[in-house]
Amino acid sequence: MITLTKEQKDIILDYYFGCAPDDEAAQARSLVSSHQGAAEFLDKLDGSLSPLAHLGDEDAHICPEHLVGATLEKLDFEDTTSASERLGELLDVEKQKPVTTSMGFWRRAFEMAAIAAMVIFVSGLFVPVTRHMRAQAWKTACSLNLSKIANGITSYASDNNNQLPTVATSPGEAWWKVGSETKNNQSNTRHLWLLVQRGYLRPEVFVCPGSTGGKLARLNGATLKNYRDFPNKRYISYSFKLICDPTKASLPQRSVVLMADSNPIFSNSLGDAANCDKSEFTPVKLCERLMKINSRNHYKKGQNVMFSDGAVLFLKRRTVADGHDDIFTVKGLDVYRGIEVPSSETDIFLVP
Repeated sequence: MITLTKEQKDIILDYYFGCAPDDEAAQARSLVSSHQGAAEFLDKLDGSLSPLAHLGDEDAHICPEHLVGATLEKLDFEDTTSASERLGELLDVEKQKPVTTSMGFWRRAFEMAAIAAMVIFVSGLFVPVTRHMRAQAWKTACSLNLSKIANGITSYASDNNNQLPTVATSPGEAWWKVGSETKNNQSNTRHLWLLVQRGYLRPEVFVCPGSTGGKLARLNGATLKNYRDFPNKRYISYSFKLICDPTKASLPQRSVVLMADSNPIFSNSLGDAANCDKSEFTPVKLCERLMKINSRNHYKKGQNVMFSDGAVLFLKRRTVADGHDDIFTVKGLDVYRGIEVPSSETDIFLVP
């Protein structure tokens, strides 16, 4: 096969799985039609995964998980390019053994091998997982996180006279001090921490898999009691609607934005994500770049946005309400010092 670069292989992989942007999809089609190596790579890819095509049939048997494990244990993973060939050899050997079970066994064995082939594939042992494939998986997992949070908020509201989770705050107080353990409520994330404290949600759902920050220590039941807020910004990579008056924080009757991937405007002002005990907020003056940048959680390509009716949408722009409301800024305000409030009840401002 004529050699392809890693970038060319990634483009073809993304195209095959349907997660390539339009420009790269066109590039992949051009590669396949004009480059012999690209055409051979696509054929090999399709041939390796073709045994999986029948698994969606209504009469397909379910493969026992322990058989998948047994197959994987029998495979030598050092030469990853011949994984599918070894699966075929394994089946040939198995078929020579005396039949002691029903004929359905071989169909299940074939499916077991096919599923094992997919396990090898998605684990990166057969071909590498590309950046776009990872990004797509993170975006989906993030959307599921926000859906879980939406359910948690709805359950909380149902148990608390239709009120959103809120703690006592006053307009003009700091909304950015995530991790502060003072008695004063100095971060907008303390509202959401109520959902963790009272058992509506596990803390893990507040971390977008696309955000950075390294491995986090698991917060168990005993640990949770020691905190008034998320330990630091690494433990919550979403921004919540700023609530200034808890007495007016009822679950909206109409669909409005409640949360989204982390606000990108204040990332530098918050300092080290693992240590948000800064005493001062670095002022931010909006510029053209800050007015257009998307959340960092998803390569700045857009953000998952959660609405009060439970819907979660991936938006490539930061504006809602027919493009008139930027969810990451206060309407008409250019300079931020960490104590801002929305300009009106309809002005959505997600922080920190």
